[in-house]
Amino acid sequence: VIYVPDERSESLTPVGTDVADDSDKALVDALIKAGALPEGAEVVSSSLADGVLTLDMNDVYADAVRASGTAGEEMLVYSLVNTFASARNAESVMLKPLQSGHNIYDYALTPTN
Repeated sequence: VIYVPDERSESLTPVGTDVADDSDKALVDALIKAGALPEGAEVVSSSLADGVLTLDMNDVYADAVRASGTAGEEMLVYSLVNTFASARNAESVMLKPLQSGHNIYDYALTPTN
């Protein structure tokens, strides 16, 4: 399951996907294909400890977050957070390093409903 923004970028919708595995690359590729993440977004590294998944995303993703308005930024961030938290059974997701014009993401994010 991946989480993609609705047509108006107001909420996320869980969507079934046909990825062969739940690797970082497969999940990001599915989000790109669904239009939830920009082409070229990649996970540089990931680790799970004590229920917190830490994701280090590449500059393509960070640049897209910084270039988005508030609603678009929230959709980019939580598409990733919800998808990876679900796939990795994590309680929260820490994105590093990530700073936008609206927020500094220096804390673990809990998936939205």
